[in-house]
Amino acid sequence: MNYILDSYFGFGDNIYHIPFVHKLAQQGEVFIYTPFPEMFQFPNVYCLKPVTNLKLQNENMTNNGLYSNSSGHKPNGNHLRFNYGEGFKKGLTIIQSFEKLIPLGGDWFFEFTPKPSKQAEGIAARARHSKKKLCVVRLPSVRKEWACPSRMPLMEYFQICIDFVRQNYYIVSVGDIGNQEEFTGPEPFGIDEKRDRHFVNHFGIWDVFDLLNKADLVISPQCNILPMCQILRKKSFFIYGGYVPHAPLNDPRFYQVGFVEPNPFCFCIRNGQDGHRCNKEIPQDILLSKLHETIKRQE
Repeated sequence: MNYILDSYFGFGDNIYHIPFVHKLAQQGEVFIYTPFPEMFQFPNVYCLKPVTNLKLQNENMTNNGLYSNSSGHKPNGNHLRFNYGEGFKKGLTIIQSFEKLIPLGGDWFFEFTPKPSKQAEGIAARARHSKKKLCVVRLPSVRKEWACPSRMPLMEYFQICIDFVRQNYYIVSVGDIGNQEEFTGPEPFGIDEKRDRHFVNHFGIWDVFDLLNKADLVISPQCNILPMCQILRKKSFFIYGGYVPHAPLNDPRFYQVGFVEPNPFCFCIRNGQDGHRCNKEIPQDILLSKLHETIKRQE
């Protein structure tokens, strides 16, 4: 049996699609509309360009030769559409929602190796030269395309974390600031290399993926860095704001990352509507104890 899949367009969402595309490819041909064909280079899988105005997605699709592998193959089969929004309302995780659509039956393939990046290796070399471990940090920011201020934690917590690790870690920030994306608060100090400015020494998404692969520690808000660290099995620490908590984004089969959330957590999905503001308060002692636990965790 063949299948036509409509994927989510988010980079992280596509990572979560990997086990399900891999499963279906064992049963027949799979035609998936995805901005990121790099993730689905399996036998029997044909990647097709979706229509979107999203900047990262269009940038990755432009002149992407991987789509040529699908040339001459006309999509046919059962039409399936990934959707976890309804699953959240029923108390399901992202993976459980997808499994309702595509049962895995014990088959769990969740692997991806990013292409080596010379820029990422250069940073790793400078970290080694400094005799420090490498820490990659993503700072809280809001994108104009998918504006979700409720999801972002308080910026001050990142300054606290940077101060906690800076003696032992070479710290590099990633992001896309200036490209319709801005910080949610004053930028922390103590960062060794800033690779999060769109127009100055910027790291693209695949460079970031390889940099994470080379990192000893990652500190980030909940964003596409989370599934990247889950699939890389990377020691990482995520600070949550509001909107969606960690549990729906987790699965027992994932590598278990470190995280901290406000308590009580505002699982509202209102995103600032009607003036609503999520509780984002996290006591400093809890923040640092959770970070310390993550750093000391055995591989």
